[in-house]
Amino acid sequence: MCIHCKGMLTHDKTDYIENSKNIVVLVRDVPCEKCSQCGETYFAHDIVLELEEVLDRVGHVSSGITLTVMDYGKHVA
Repeated sequence: MCIHCKGMLTHDKTDYIENSKNIVVLVRDVPCEKCSQCGETYFAHDIVLELEEVLDRVGHVSSGITLTVMDYGKHVA
């Protein structure tokens, strides 16, 4: 149940964008739970940990202003 509007959550995929220290990372098709009423997205704990690992790896190899786009299924799962 959505904590914002009490709507029902459904399994879905979404794009996750992180903008930090001149590095923008777009991870496509990340599994999530999405509210069918307001669209709020929720990530399972294991997904959050995997996203953190991806962002850490990108942060170590990127310098300057960088935009990285990756598919979740190909780089995490």
